[in-house]
Amino acid sequence: MKPEWKDFLIGHGAEFAGDSLVSFGNPERERRIPPQGAILCDLSHFGLISVSGDDATSFLQGQLTNDIKQVSESMSQFSAYCTPKGRALATFFITQRRGVYYLSVARDLLEPMLKRLRMYVMRSKVVLEDASTSLVHFGYAAPDGNQRLHDLFGVAPAAAYDTVQVNQLTIMRQPAPIPRFKILGELSEAKKLWERLNVNSACVGRSSWEYFNVLSGVPMVSQASTEAWVPQMLNMHLTNGVSFTKGCFPGQEIVARLKYLGKSKRQMYRIGIPHCIKVPAVGALIASANDPEAATVLNATLNPDGEVEALVVMKIAEAATPLHFGEFSVKVLDLPYALEDA
Repeated sequence: MKPEWKDFLIGHGAEFAGDSLVSFGNPERERRIPPQGAILCDLSHFGLISVSGDDATSFLQGQLTNDIKQVSESMSQFSAYCTPKGRALATFFITQRRGVYYLSVARDLLEPMLKRLRMYVMRSKVVLEDASTSLVHFGYAAPDGNQRLHDLFGVAPAAAYDTVQVNQLTIMRQPAPIPRFKILGELSEAKKLWERLNVNSACVGRSSWEYFNVLSGVPMVSQASTEAWVPQMLNMHLTNGVSFTKGCFPGQEIVARLKYLGKSKRQMYRIGIPHCIKVPAVGALIASANDPEAATVLNATLNPDGEVEALVVMKIAEAATPLHFGEFSVKVLDLPYALEDA
């Protein structure tokens, strides 16, 4: 995080633990705002990897699950990086800006991913760098968010992953039931936009942003879940996060075999845990009457009612059985896309 950006957020009431933004002084109130209200959220809990050079496109095409050739200054992408055994090391939001690719990844995976990707550069004309302090990275979501941005700039991304470049800002729309945007930009322009949007928005901590990811079925792999699941178990084939026509990438044979010759016994579900107010850790187990390890927590947060919602990787055979997390019963909730075996 840029020190100047941290000072700017502190001036708006942000409370930090080290470099981690905790809240803007009232986490309970902040949690209750979305999706009905407009929010602004610092996204410094994501790291940014920049990928530049003459061979950047071909290099990434050979490393990631999605077709990087579809990324442009007007279209972003969700993708994953796998081991040779097809296990997802990380998930990324990928944006192009001024000829450079920016990969947004869980901050605790930034250094491991940089190190691993650099191992495969070899003689390619590619430069990979930690860009987390080069650009400001924040989020905006509001029921009228599209109109607000259009009023400010005369343009706004209309659908998920649509991207616009305006002034020194890159604005990418993200999946959510209301308009939601990731914004990358130079410090001065980012501060200016934050101020203008803050007139009709509330500043919130990261849990509100994570709630939208859970609500939208967007899996975010972190250090605690790296190498745990193949992309199909994270529903990435259902959300355009995997290309089966682009050619080779690490783990491609395993991923393709599961599509054409096999069938996954697990997939990702959204669950609710009524009356539970303690967020389970990544890797926590959800039990059924038949199986104490029916599902594993991938991402979890509190919803606006103060109860746990989570994305879990579950054995498909257990999804229709009674589930529980300790003393609490578990409900399987809808996702905004159809599951293969729903």
